Order: sequence, then structure tokens, then C-alpha cells
Amino acid sequence: MTTEEQQLLTLSSLLQLEKSFRNAATLAELSYLLVNDCRGLLEFRHAALWQCDSEKVIAISNIAVIDNNVPYIIFLKRLCKYFGLQTSVEINAVNIAELPDNVAIDWNEWLPESALWIPLTAYGQPAKAGLLLVREPAWNEGETYLLEHIADSFGHAWLALNPKKSSWVKRFLNHKTLLLTLIVLTAVLFIPVRMSALAPATVIPTKPTILTAPIEGVIDAFYIQPNDNVEKEALLVKLDDKTLKNKLSVTRKTLAIAVAEHRKTAQQAMFDNESKAQVNILKSRIDLQQAEVKSMEDWLKRVEIKAPHSGVAIFSDVNDWIGKPIATGEKILMLANPKQVELEIQLPISDAIKLKPESEILLFLNIEPLTAIKAQLYFISYQAQVNAEDQLAYRLKAHFETNENLPRIGLKGTAKVYGENVSLAYYLFRKPLATARQWLGL
Repeated sequence: MTTEEQQLLTLSSLLQLEKSFRNAATLAELSYLLVNDCRGLLEFRHAALWQCDSEKVIAISNIAVIDNNVPYIIFLKRLCKYFGLQTSVEINAVNIAELPDNVAIDWNEWLPESALWIPLTAYGQPAKAGLLLVREPAWNEGETYLLEHIADSFGHAWLALNPKKSSWVKRFLNHKTLLLTLIVLTAVLFIPVRMSALAPATVIPTKPTILTAPIEGVIDAFYIQPNDNVEKEALLVKLDDKTLKNKLSVTRKTLAIAVAEHRKTAQQAMFDNESKAQVNILKSRIDLQQAEVKSMEDWLKRVEIKAPHSGVAIFSDVNDWIGKPIATGEKILMLANPKQVELEIQLPISDAIKLKPESEILLFLNIEPLTAIKAQLYFISYQAQVNAEDQLAYRLKAHFETNENLPRIGLKGTAKVYGENVSLAYYLFRKPLATARQWLGL
């Protein structure tokens, strides 16, 4: 091969290597290309790439995975760290005799005598990485010039994949700016803000009438549906009266028998002194049977539960009650005025804050999450109780500030309860500090 052909081949290989540098997608891929694909241009035994900021060997020729614990890698790290501290950006031919003893130790065991240290940089910046090349023959001037071109191309590709910080970031990271920022943030943390907490809320009636079972029995029929508007004296619920009617029929027959026996005994008493003693006993039996009849007739009147006043009937599904046995005094439904409503809030103990009567509350209903309804706190439970979600929570009650467009009974949403003014630092770090205190046991 002629000299011109050899030069043309070298130039072609150099252009192909530069193209590979530009097309590399990651720093790892770029590092692999440098320590392995340079063999098409130069002859060397080993190549090692050192990253200055992380102080580690990131690529070695002919090695895919680097084990930092093997003696060879430990030796290379010590050697490259020494070269990486040099400020020169020129290619340096390594003279083993000039190296410190703790650096040059074990050189002959691992590396040949001829070595080059090539700082990798661009745009006149300090070296971001360094390449160590070693082989037996000495390096000539032409190879050194070729390595300068490769190093410059690699440095540009390295900075493209690991861009430098913008100027505003540098300005921000100076000491004065950091100190000023710290002072401003500290001052901001003392800004007073209103303490607040979020809790689930439900619209409930203010003074509902609770209708209970007047007698023991079984529910036979419901004449209304949940949330129906009912008028005063409207029939709501009827209990099964078959058992009572049967008992009343038997009691009336017993009363008729007692009356007949009393009449017969009274007639005999005119001629028989013994019958006179039985008259008062039979009279007492008649009175007892009459009282039982009257009592059962009164019970029959109670099997029909009527509305004591007009309002909205609040209860669960009708099918949950039909045929269900109930005891005397058991709650069946509530009758409420739809214009007399208030807000019930279940505030979890983990979100509890200092509250006072007349504290401001904003209600966001689930059906209108962007509309706030104002309310005013008037009741706070003394102790926390387990709610429907099996959570310990304080029960709060609040009046709505306006009587217009009141929400419907039973609607649910989220209430934002406002407390006292506190610093922004306390507002932000109250929960993390409480969690840390519980975790550390302080």
C-alpha cells in the first residue's frame, strides 16, 4: 500500500470515528468507542478512560464490566487520579522515573514503559476526563498530533452529552446569592397564615323528629319512600296487626264468658249464700278482662304511625324494613324540615387543630366542588369517637350563614375548617414534626 493510500485510509478511519462520537447516545457508549475503536488508527495495548469529577475509571479497552475491587483497577485509579490533578491540557508522555513512589509502584507488573496521558476537554475548559494509552514502542510525533485531533473531537462530544450549567445557574450558586436566598426563605417562613384542616362533611337536619316503634311487632307496610315530602297526619308506616286482632278477639270472648258467669252467679246469690261470695270475684275478673280489651284496642290504634307534622321523611330503603321485627322504642325514620339544616363535620384526630366557636368554615359539596358555601362553627365534641369509616374523629357542627339556596339533607362534601393564625413554618411542618416525634418517641 502506497503512502497516499495509507494516509487516505487513516483519514477515512478518523472521519468514521468522529461520526461515531457524534452519534453516541450516552456517555457510556461514547467512552466505549474511545477506548476500543481507536485501534483502527493507533496501536496500543491498553486504554483507560478516567472521569475527573467522579474520580473513577469508566471504561477500559477489551473489558465490558469494570470491577473496582480487582488489583489492576485499584492501580489504575491511583495512577489516573494523580494525572487528573494536573492542570495542563497538553498531551503528556509519562516518565516513570518522575512519578511519586506511591503512584509508580507496581507499574512494571501491569503496564509497559511507554504511556501517554491525554486530557480530554473542549472550549478551553478544564479537563473533564483523561485517557491513558500504553504500549511497548515509543509514541511518535505524528501519532501525538492524531491523538490531539481525536481528543478534541471526543471533548466536544462529551460536553454535548453532559452540557455545562447555564450562566444563571452559576450566578445563582455563588455564595452571596445562596446567603440572600436563605435569608429570604427564613423570613418567608415567619409569614402569618391561617391554620386550616380538611374533613368530610354531611348536611343534616337541625331539629329532626325521630319516629320510633310505639309497640313491639313486625313492620307490615311503608306508605312513603325515602326523601318524600309528607303532610301532617299522613300515614307513614303500619305494623302487622293480625296477632293483636286475634288476641283481642280471644279477650273479648273471655270477657263475654266472665259477664255471663257473673250474671248467673248474681241470680243464684238471692237464694244461695255461697254464691254471694263468688259475685265480687267474678266482678273483679270482668274488670280485668275489660282492661285487657281496652289495652289491646289502644295497641291496635298504635299500629299506624302518622306524621306529627309536615316535612321530609329520612330513612333507608323500604325493603330493609318490610317484615323486620322491631322492639318498642326502636328508631324507624326521621321527619325533618328541609329549610332547617346544618353541617356535621368529622374531623380526624390526625388533622385536629385549635378551634373556637364561630370559626369560619367553607363547604365544598361533591356535586359542586368549585362552589364554596360559608358556615359558622358552633359545636365541638369533647372526645373523639369512631365514625362510619372506623376512624377516630371529633364531631363538629356548624350553621350556614345564609338561609337561601340551602343544600339538600344528606349531601356530602369536604369542609375546610379555619383556625388561628400561625407561622408558615408551623403550617408546613406541623404534620412532619408530629410524625417524627411519634416515630422517635420524643
